[in-house]
Amino acid sequence: MSTSTPGSSTGTPHQGTVTVDGDASRVELRRRYGTDGADLWDAITSPERARRWLGALSGDLRAGGTYELRMGEGRPGADDVAHGEVLRCEPPRLLELTWHFPGEQQSHLRVEVSEDGELVLLHTRLEAAAARDYGTGWQVVLDQLEDDAAHRPVRPWGDLWAQYAPGDDAAG
Repeated sequence: MSTSTPGSSTGTPHQGTVTVDGDASRVELRRRYGTDGADLWDAITSPERARRWLGALSGDLRAGGTYELRMGEGRPGADDVAHGEVLRCEPPRLLELTWHFPGEQQSHLRVEVSEDGELVLLHTRLEAAAARDYGTGWQVVLDQLEDDAAHRPVRPWGDLWAQYAPGDDAAG
């Protein structure tokens, strides 16, 4: 089963799919930002920038290195920590990671950035039960990246989650 994802309230056209197929489920999202690839790369890989829109990022983002990402620091009760190994890092265009999240099987995350400000996020090897929530969650995260890249205040996670999944209490 594959579902398309809508655009955000900011008017940015979003392209993406969530494919649910057992443990081969995946999320693929494509966004174009009003900035260049170098700025996007900095926002994704710089701990100072990432903290503004994503969470506390630490580790060694070189191939063979490890990372930890603490998301949700500003959300009461959130204790979302992902960690893994850096499989490929080719600044300023490609980052591939293993993704370990509590209670889930290991998955694979790939982020590609183009010079003109396009970002493609591909999260694969997801369990079917997690794929839809990851689809919504990554939409929220990419909206928050959009805010940061546009030098706007980053909108709260829960508000954005509610736009993509009305009535779902997973907004944390």
